[in-house]
Amino acid sequence: MAAESKSERPREKWREWLLLDADRTLVAGVTAFALFAFVASVSLSGLAPFVERQPVFYVYGGLLSGNLTVITVVVSISQLLLSRQLNTPSELRSQMEGVIDYRKDVEDAAGRVAPVEPLGFLRLLVENTRKRSQELGGLTIAETNDEVYAEVDAAVSRVTRQVDTVDGLLQESDASTFHVLSATLTTNYARDINHLRRIKSEYEESVPAHVEESIDLLIDRLQQIDVARQYFKSVYLEQQLAELSRMLFYAGLPSVAVVAVSLLLFTAAGGTSVSPPYERLLIPATVTVGLVPLSVLFAYILRIATVTQRTAATVPFTTPEQER
Repeated sequence: MAAESKSERPREKWREWLLLDADRTLVAGVTAFALFAFVASVSLSGLAPFVERQPVFYVYGGLLSGNLTVITVVVSISQLLLSRQLNTPSELRSQMEGVIDYRKDVEDAAGRVAPVEPLGFLRLLVENTRKRSQELGGLTIAETNDEVYAEVDAAVSRVTRQVDTVDGLLQESDASTFHVLSATLTTNYARDINHLRRIKSEYEESVPAHVEESIDLLIDRLQQIDVARQYFKSVYLEQQLAELSRMLFYAGLPSVAVVAVSLLLFTAAGGTSVSPPYERLLIPATVTVGLVPLSVLFAYILRIATVTQRTAATVPFTTPEQER
């Protein structure tokens, strides 16, 4: 079992690197290179004799129509993003008031003004939660029996470990929205909140009123972290979809041009204006260029889908993916 666990660790690291950590342009580039190597190996091995030109025309035609479809989808994504920003003054004011009220609640709990960047704001939330959990542990030692203390201590210890882990990740990360969000992808504190609520319910007669209040305050701090995580996820997804739209335009237009020009090379009287040895490299290269937009889409959607899956549930619920 231990050997199996050790063997799975490098595989899990590579998986996390591919899904989340790696630069998306690098993932797209590696994907495109793998596609080129595969198509070129088929071409150069002789498995594709290229005697009949019609299948090549079908492939090129599919690449042209597919890339034009991708560009159309990009336009639709851009319009969707734009429509979310076109609100009436009253809607914008309502959104701002909700964010300001949330920020004020965090600042009241911390006793100081919160930073405006995601990294500093989340670290403040983590600091508030750690402080509140330690205060709850201290109150429980002095004013409850051993059974209640054991339950609370287990909950407080788990919360403290989680916030310390998140704080450590935040200290090592940069200030980008994604790196701040990635530090919270496997925690949403639903089990901790449920545990604390169960303690209040089961030991209601044994827990003093101010200890119950301290439990409620800790639950509120945990919920504030989850609110921040969901908000940062919304901001990050908008940023990623906008960047994906731009990258697909950058890759899609040159790809269409290259495939179209390559298709025109097959209009010569002899079938192609390129000599046969070069033809076996031209076709794989053209097919790869035609698939670059799909490689870009693959790279970005991998991360977007992973982030969405691991933050799908909000407190008080959780999913197995968020407990990994």
